[in-house]
Amino acid sequence: TGNLRLMNYHANTPRTVPGARTITTVELAALVREPRPPVLLDVLGGNGHTTLAGATWLPGAGLGGGFDDALQTRLVAAATALTGGDKARTVVVFCLSEMCWLSYNAALRLVRAGFTDVRWYRGGTEAWAAASLPIARATAGTW
Repeated sequence: TGNLRLMNYHANTPRTVPGARTITTVELAALVREPRPPVLLDVLGGNGHTTLAGATWLPGAGLGGGFDDALQTRLVAAATALTGGDKARTVVVFCLSEMCWLSYNAALRLVRAGFTDVRWYRGGTEAWAAASLPIARATAGTW
């Protein structure tokens, strides 16, 4: 199992998250076209930005702390609601780019909570936009 990064979130990330699967832009573009697309979770912090069309923005969901903190409880509740309680449903977590630990942390949190098909889109919104794929204005989800 991995550890949450508790500071310096804007730094190069590893290529994998323990218990999750790292996916590419091509793989994610195919997934979102499926009859039952994955739940897309944007965990970038800050104010408004553009994100993947159809994503739910959960600002702060990738911050550090611990696997037994209030943030873990909130993230699991939000993911459970978005998946309809199906912990086997594909959930894709992302943030800005491969220089963003927030999505790594959030993916690790979901794996720890028992979600069994967590995908990490390491390239994030920068890679998605660079591929000219559909983007939308991020609106923070209530969580």
